[in-house]
Amino acid sequence: MRIQRPPKPNKLDFARSLYYLCGMTNDKGYTISISSRFEGWWRYNAALMCGCFDAEERRVDFAAVESHVADVGTGSRIRPAGIAADRSVTLAAPPCDHLILYIYLIPHTLPENNDIDASRPFEVDLRITFAGKKLRAERLRINQWSGASIEMRVEAPR
Repeated sequence: MRIQRPPKPNKLDFARSLYYLCGMTNDKGYTISISSRFEGWWRYNAALMCGCFDAEERRVDFAAVESHVADVGTGSRIRPAGIAADRSVTLAAPPCDHLILYIYLIPHTLPENNDIDASRPFEVDLRITFAGKKLRAERLRINQWSGASIEMRVEAPR
């Protein structure tokens, strides 16, 4: 019988575990948040994910969060119970040189009206902070029919 030794602990993995298990605030890393005041915001599933990179372009971490309201094609006509009209989705990522951020807004239910003029793009507020300081605050315009797939690079302040 051969006894296998456990792998050597990785200092970065240990730090990540402490960060998440101890419930530390993200006062040193990134916080990315999206929200909308659009009445039909509940018709969209939202996912935020990012790769965290060092200065040499090596990925050192990954973070993701999802707000799943309903399966695509559900066709709901009213907002499901338990889904706040003003919900927001927030992603916390550890400190790193820069992020490649992906934002996916996926409609699970089409707009109520088939008239294109009545289904104009809606606004989603994007807010990005690093160590508690604002890096970005912008308003994105989202097509009600297609949703959005957005990629952006976010640099840590120097």
